Amino acid sequence: MEKIILNKLPVPTFGWLKVNSAERDAAAFGTGEEREVLLADGSRAELSGGRSVFEVTAAENEKTSAVIYISGSEGKDLTTNVKAAAGAEVKLVQVYENSGPAIGSVNADIAENAAFELVQLYIGGKDTVSGIYADLAGRNSCFKADIGYLLDGDEKLDINLVASHAGKKSQSEISVKGVMRGSSEKTFRGTIDFLNGSSGAKGAENEEVLLLDETVRNKTVPLILCAEEDVEGSHGASIGRIDEAQIFYMQSRGIPVDKIYELTARSRIAQVVSKISDKDTADRVNAILTGGEEDG
Repeated sequence: MEKIILNKLPVPTFGWLKVNSAERDAAAFGTGEEREVLLADGSRAELSGGRSVFEVTAAENEKTSAVIYISGSEGKDLTTNVKAAAGAEVKLVQVYENSGPAIGSVNADIAENAAFELVQLYIGGKDTVSGIYADLAGRNSCFKADIGYLLDGDEKLDINLVASHAGKKSQSEISVKGVMRGSSEKTFRGTIDFLNGSSGAKGAENEEVLLLDETVRNKTVPLILCAEEDVEGSHGASIGRIDEAQIFYMQSRGIPVDKIYELTARSRIAQVVSKISDKDTADRVNAILTGGEEDG
């Protein structure tokens, strides 16, 4: 089988850590003729298999938003290209609710005074490989990402996010929240790259991971690269389990342990779901997370 190398770190680290890239069999993912889709403001697109390229474009001082919902058991390969012209605002929501393998990439060009907001939610997935590249080329350009994931069983997720700061006073803010169960595996690489000439730029990233089983495999790789002196960059990660005091308190209120874990996991992901402004999509996601039950 043909092997493909995905999600390469901009600067490799120790090889034995096995986080420099992701290697996959090409045939396992989307095949066939590539489909190109132009997404207008307010568009909602569905993808259940095959190969697709989505285009999201906002002209100068224009606002646009789009939703892409990825589902189904077939292999899929999708690319989303985002172009935000000067003063434009773009919001993209992507929900991966797929049981089959998927390769996804988001490539964003962000011009002067433009803003790009990305909301991504991964609900399971046999093997999902996702790459995100934000080119903050314009002065005062802005990139904000809110990413959530819920993994169980033997599900796998590999994310590589790069915020490339070229523009002066450009800003990036990356927030990742996840819950892992069973023997699931996840790798998150988050890179903030301050290029020469990006004076006054600011970048921050943070990941919070809740581990519900000892058999999960979590890898978090925060990285800050700096070729400019007058910049501000920060990164952090919080990885742990439910606090014993919290469990005791909820049990004292008559809540069984399995329900405590379920409510805690749902609460973590709900913080990302709240960023989905499209009501139909948010309702669809909440129905999956709650199993159709109302919160009591």
